[in-house]
Amino acid sequence: MPRWLNIVRYSFIVGLVLLSIQFVLGMIANIYATPPYVPSNIGVHYTMGLVLGAAGLIIIIMAALSRKGGPILFAVVGFASIVIAGESGLKFAFGSQHSGIYSLSMALFWLIAFTTYFLGQQFSSSKGDVAKN
Repeated sequence: MPRWLNIVRYSFIVGLVLLSIQFVLGMIANIYATPPYVPSNIGVHYTMGLVLGAAGLIIIIMAALSRKGGPILFAVVGFASIVIAGESGLKFAFGSQHSGIYSLSMALFWLIAFTTYFLGQQFSSSKGDVAKN
C-alpha cells in the first residue's frame, strides 16, 4: 500500500508541475494573444490544457488504486477544477473576450486545482499522514 501512496504523491507533483507550466503559458497568451486569437498564440496553452485533463484522469486512477479517501478526494476536486478552468478558457477565447468573468473563473479554478494537488501530495505521504516538511 505505501508504494501506491508514493506513486500518488509523485502523480500530484507532476500535476503541480503541469499546472505551473500552464500558468506561464497562460500569461504568455494573455500578453501576446490578440483578437481574433490566432491559434499560434494560444495553441500551446490549449494543448497543455488537454494534457492537464488527461493527467488529471490518471491522477484519479492512481489515487483510487491507493484506496485512501483523502488523495481520492483531492484528485477528483483537482480534476473537476481543471475541467471548469478549461471550459471557462474556451468561453473566454471563443465567446466573449470582453467579459472578464470567464478569465477570472479560469484563474480561480486554476488556483483551486493547484491548491488541491498541493494538499493531495501532502496527504499522500508514505504513512498516510501529512508530510512533516
